[in-house]
Amino acid sequence: MSDPFAHFYQGAREIKAAERSGKPEDLKKLDFSLAPQCMRCKRPCINMSTGQFTPMRCTGCLAVIYCGRNCQKADWKTPVGPGALIHKDMCLKNKEYMKRVPHFRAVVEQFSWSRVETDGTFPWELIKARFGVLGAGGLRFGYWSTPGGIKSHDTSAHELLKPSGVEYTKRSKDYMHGDIMLENEWPTDIELWKIEEKHVPHLFFTDEYPWPKKVKTGDIKDWKGWYQWRGLTFDSPAALLMDGPLSIYHLLVNVLHVVQTDSTPEKRQSLKVHFIGAESEMNFLPLFSELALLLPNTDIELVVFGKPAYDLVHKARKSYPGSIATNDIVWSYTAPRKCGGGSIKIKLSSKDEIWSRTSLGDNGPDNVPDAMVGLNAGLFNYRSWEDPILFSTIIDIPFAVTEYAEQSADQTANSLPIMRGNFLASLSPGTHEHTQLAKPRKHAITVNPFHRPGQRGLPVVRMPNGYNGFVIPIVTSD
Repeated sequence: MSDPFAHFYQGAREIKAAERSGKPEDLKKLDFSLAPQCMRCKRPCINMSTGQFTPMRCTGCLAVIYCGRNCQKADWKTPVGPGALIHKDMCLKNKEYMKRVPHFRAVVEQFSWSRVETDGTFPWELIKARFGVLGAGGLRFGYWSTPGGIKSHDTSAHELLKPSGVEYTKRSKDYMHGDIMLENEWPTDIELWKIEEKHVPHLFFTDEYPWPKKVKTGDIKDWKGWYQWRGLTFDSPAALLMDGPLSIYHLLVNVLHVVQTDSTPEKRQSLKVHFIGAESEMNFLPLFSELALLLPNTDIELVVFGKPAYDLVHKARKSYPGSIATNDIVWSYTAPRKCGGGSIKIKLSSKDEIWSRTSLGDNGPDNVPDAMVGLNAGLFNYRSWEDPILFSTIIDIPFAVTEYAEQSADQTANSLPIMRGNFLASLSPGTHEHTQLAKPRKHAITVNPFHRPGQRGLPVVRMPNGYNGFVIPIVTSD
């Protein structure tokens, strides 16, 4: 199997060489844009005789790529399949989405390591290669461990569609999300970050790296505020990992409003959160300790659900006795008292591959979480989200997720009432379940201020699309 990271490290070497040359024109010549692809026919937009890219963008929305007029005209009024939308019905909405491009670009351009290619994309893997942290395996690459290649979400029997093709190449068999937890103890946070210590948001503090000041709930509103609070400069690549923990912070505090603002050392809040669908986040669970630093006088229990967590625990029990993953609590952390003394305990759910109605147990309210969250969810792409959506609604569990794109979040918001309505037909009016599913719900979509900086590399569209880019609440407490 070829090295999926080699070409990124080659690109990183080319950038460094251009920088050393002292010639700005050498650096400008480098372009790591993706080969454009036609939205309609899915073929590369390239002139075969010259080798030049020849993409055509819709002149109305500037959001969609075509190979030529024929495909553009076909896409305007002819659906690609039964039930598919035509571009004529999407163009005006796409134009609205495109208005957010300057905002997303301004966020990434705050950082000294940022690159925006001519197609507007941010080469995330290339930047990781520049820092020397691109690769697979928790021991060698710490929090940054990744399977490599372009792939879909983890393989699961509950996927609605089975993607195929080179762009969905499966990872190597020896890769496993969270494999660092097959060890008997965690390395230090500095060892796991794999970058210069001055760029690390420390969890354990010294005179050289003192603890951050105690914050009030909601004080930290964006990347600039968080970097300042943590004493980091924009030279630090921490935002490329911390979008996960800080997105969950944003969901709990600003979207679901489940954090009490009047907690004190004498009157602490306990918060049980179900984190559904975690994948790559398994590689950096200690980073969710940031919740303890950001939420004074709050004790968090974060329970991780998903196939990667299930697989890891069962492998550990079978082959790695005494490893971290065999423990009931795989990570715990308490913030210094001067920071507010918040705490977090993280558990991996191993009962089932996915969250289902049985995840609530049979002990009544004691097993019901205070909140449910998911990152980069794709709610209507995977059947595994059906139970979380329905039972959070029936029981009134605050639930919110992030999505890559505003368009998919909009489609989710439009589909949720239809989904609930379909289930109403099988319920008797007047029952608790019927009443809950019939209740009007708001699904206001907003930009996540803690999205991972940079545009994801997508060859067919130019609309804002980023990791943890947008937020959609499914159930709120108000």
